[in-house]
Amino acid sequence: METFPSSSATSSGAGILTPDALMVILTWVTFFILLFILQKYAFKPIMENLQKREKEIHDALENADKAKVQLAHIEEEKQKILNTARAQGIQIIEQSRRTARDLAANIETKSHQNAWEMIQIAHEQIEGEKQKLLKTLRQESAEAAITLAGKIIKENMDQDKNRRLVEEAIKQL
Repeated sequence: METFPSSSATSSGAGILTPDALMVILTWVTFFILLFILQKYAFKPIMENLQKREKEIHDALENADKAKVQLAHIEEEKQKILNTARAQGIQIIEQSRRTARDLAANIETKSHQNAWEMIQIAHEQIEGEKQKLLKTLRQESAEAAITLAGKIIKENMDQDKNRRLVEEAIKQL
């Protein structure tokens, strides 16, 4: 029968539970070499990438905070602009109302003025018609006086009779 190398180790006094010193040293040397290699080629880039990623996350959080501040500032500006626009709208409406009132008052004043002018023109026309009637009346009175004078001359009356005829003619007018 063939014996296994482990069986010879058992016979020399080293067991599974008792490590061999050479094996322990080799394991530690391998571990430190592997640790050095990992440190140089794996941990360093991994740590750099982790730090880079951490910085990116930190920058993203700062940018998010800045964006929140900017958004709040923009919201305030928007409110200011809206308030200004509302105030200007109210001012424009008020100005329009004032303009409409002024325009209505102006139209009313002009209509009163036009009515007054029309009344003046009517008075002037009435006065003109009155003057025409008076002129016509004078002409008719003169004609009546001439006719009356003709009658007086035909009858050859005395002074008292002449006065009575004139007074009667005036009463008839």
